[in-house]
Amino acid sequence: MNGLRVTENDLRKRYADPLLTTLTLLLILLMFIVAPLQIDRGVGATEVGAAIALVMIGGVRLLTRGLLPPLLMVAAVCMNALVILHRLHGRPSLEDLYLSALAWIILTGTLGWVVARSVFGPGQINYHRIIGSILLYLLIAMAFASLYLLIGLRVPNAFANLTFEDSPALTSALIYFSCVTLTTVGYGDITPVYPLARSLSNLEAIVGQLYPAILIGRLVTLQLERRD
Repeated sequence: MNGLRVTENDLRKRYADPLLTTLTLLLILLMFIVAPLQIDRGVGATEVGAAIALVMIGGVRLLTRGLLPPLLMVAAVCMNALVILHRLHGRPSLEDLYLSALAWIILTGTLGWVVARSVFGPGQINYHRIIGSILLYLLIAMAFASLYLLIGLRVPNAFANLTFEDSPALTSALIYFSCVTLTTVGYGDITPVYPLARSLSNLEAIVGQLYPAILIGRLVTLQLERRD
C-alpha cells in the first residue's frame, strides 16, 4: 500500500502541471471544434465530447487526492451518456437538455475547483500553470453557457434570436454567446431579454473583466513569495 501511495504521489508531482495544458487543449477542442461540428449529426461530435469528458476524469484524479471530484465528474458523464442514449434511440426531449445542463454545471464546477487549486496554490509559477489559468477562464464560459441553457428552457423567450430546442446548433450558439459576453465583445446578434438572463450576462461580463486582474495579482504574489 505504501508503494502504491508513493507511485501516485510521484505521478501527481510529475504530471500534474503538464496535465493542465492537456486539459486546456481538450476543452478548446470540445468548445471550438466539436461543438460546432454537432450541427452535422453525421460526425459523431457528441460521442467525441463524451470521450473527452472521460479523459478529464482521469486528469482530475491526478490533480487531486480526494475521491469526491472524480466521483462528481463520473456522475456528470453518466448523465450526459443517458442523453446520448436517448438521442441514439430517437427520443430527444427538453428533459434531456435539462439533464445535460445540470451535468455540465457539475462538470465545470468540479473541474474548475480542482484547476483553481492547482493554478492559484503555492508553488513555482511555470508555463503549465499559466495555461491552466486559461483553462479556468474557459470553464467559466462553459458554466455560464449551462446556466443560460437552464434559463432558456425555463423561459423560452429569455434570449432574442435564440431558440431553445433539442437542436445540435444550440450548444454551439450558447458557447458563442457566453464567450462573447465573458470577453465583453457584445456583437448583439443574440441578446438577453428576460431580467434574470440580463443579470446573469452582466455578472459574466464583470467576472470576465475582473478575472485577468485577479489572476495577474495572484501569480505575481506567488512568484514574489517564492523568491523571498
